[in-house]
Amino acid sequence: MRKSIVLALTLTLTAALAHAQMKSSVPQQQKSPIVVNGAQNTTPGFQRISQADAYKLFQEKKAVFIDVRSNAQFSLGHIKGALSIPGSQIVSRFSEVEAGKIVITYCACSAEQSAGAAATNLMNHGVRKVWALKGGWHDWKNNRYPIAAGPK
Repeated sequence: MRKSIVLALTLTLTAALAHAQMKSSVPQQQKSPIVVNGAQNTTPGFQRISQADAYKLFQEKKAVFIDVRSNAQFSLGHIKGALSIPGSQIVSRFSEVEAGKIVITYCACSAEQSAGAAATNLMNHGVRKVWALKGGWHDWKNNRYPIAAGPK
C-alpha cells in the first residue's frame, strides 16, 4: 500500500512538472513597444512595427536593425547602422547583436516575408523583443530616413 501511495505521488508530481515546463515553453504573443495606431497582425508568429515607430526607436538608439537581405543587396543600400545578417544566418550570428536592444528585422519585400521569417526564427530561439519592419527597406528609403551604402 505504501509503495502505491509513493508511486502515485511521484507520478502526480512528474505530471505537474511536465505540464509547467510545457506551458512555459509555449511562445507568448508579444506587444509592440510603442502603441501603433491602426496596426494589425494578420500573420501569425511575428509582430510588425510601423515605420514611424521604428524611426522613433532608431532616433532613441533603443533598437538594432538587422537587414536580412543578401550582402550584395545590403552593400547597395541599407538603414544607417544596420547589421547585415542574411536570413539563413540569423540564429547562428545573433551573438553579434548588442544585448538588451529591441531587434527590428527588415527586407525589401513590402509583405515582410523574409523579415517576418527571421523574426519568427529569433522568437523561436528565445528572443523576446523582435519585430519586422512594415514596408521594409523601400519604405524606409522613401520616407527619407537615414540610410547608408557599402559594406559595414
